[in-house]
Amino acid sequence: MRVLFLGSSSFAIKSLEIISKYHDVPLVITQSPKPAGRSRRPTPTPVASFALSNKMNILEVANVNSPEVVKKIRELKPDVAIVVAFGQFLKDALLSTIELGFYNIHASVLPKYRGAAPIQHALLNGEEETGVTLFKIDRGMDSGMVAATKKLKIDPLDTFNTLSEKLSNLGAQMVKEFLENPNIPLKPQIGEPSRAPKISPEDTFIDWSETAQKVGNKIRAFDSTPGAKTLFNGATVKLFGFKGISDSDGKLLGEILEIRSSSALITCGEGAIVVEKIQFPSKKVITFGEAKNGRKIGVGSVLGT
Repeated sequence: MRVLFLGSSSFAIKSLEIISKYHDVPLVITQSPKPAGRSRRPTPTPVASFALSNKMNILEVANVNSPEVVKKIRELKPDVAIVVAFGQFLKDALLSTIELGFYNIHASVLPKYRGAAPIQHALLNGEEETGVTLFKIDRGMDSGMVAATKKLKIDPLDTFNTLSEKLSNLGAQMVKEFLENPNIPLKPQIGEPSRAPKISPEDTFIDWSETAQKVGNKIRAFDSTPGAKTLFNGATVKLFGFKGISDSDGKLLGEILEIRSSSALITCGEGAIVVEKIQFPSKKVITFGEAKNGRKIGVGSVLGT
């Protein structure tokens, strides 16, 4: 089959890799380069880098719905389009260019967690199960008819990185199976819809008055990017590597009760968390043991102030 592919983030790479192995991919559409890093230089998307390294044709777009892009897709005459973590809303004029349609891989069991950040919200809410939905895109937000759904257990220590990788692999396998029989009957989404909006900078800050489990969920949801944040002596630091909870209790919220070579025990509103690593402003991520040895932090230090 001739498969048009639209994707931007690293989550999409596994699907593109599998599709290109078994099918003709005439074009990969991805978002335009965006400023990144300290230099703020325009940086291609992970999908663009992967596609170019594998000698695929790419089109970087700021607006995928532009008449020029719509015209180009019509000229290519693909059989179907697969969309994975692309990052732009597809309008009717674009959706009408391919008879079989545009199919999206979404990292949740729809209609739960419709929106831009389903993995982060599943972890924030302490879900024990999630999954992947392959659906035909319509004019709504992740509301289309479902081609396939597969569920996946969430490990208690899964982070955004580890869960993303599992769901990416699962989604790629689902795309492979779908393209072997793309005319399967579609089914409506069943259940109460919920939202998973884009994460704001404020969402990433830890509230030490919450339970240890909720604090741990926040660290997991933003590990390794963008990092769960808290204040320390007026500066913003990030925490990574949640390793569990304890019933230990300190006098102050955010108080460091214990530091071992590879972790710290920190008081929360109910219980305490065990966390491995900390990142000080403009510095690399280090263990709490390294931070203690460097006299950057110690037992009795209080986070959140």
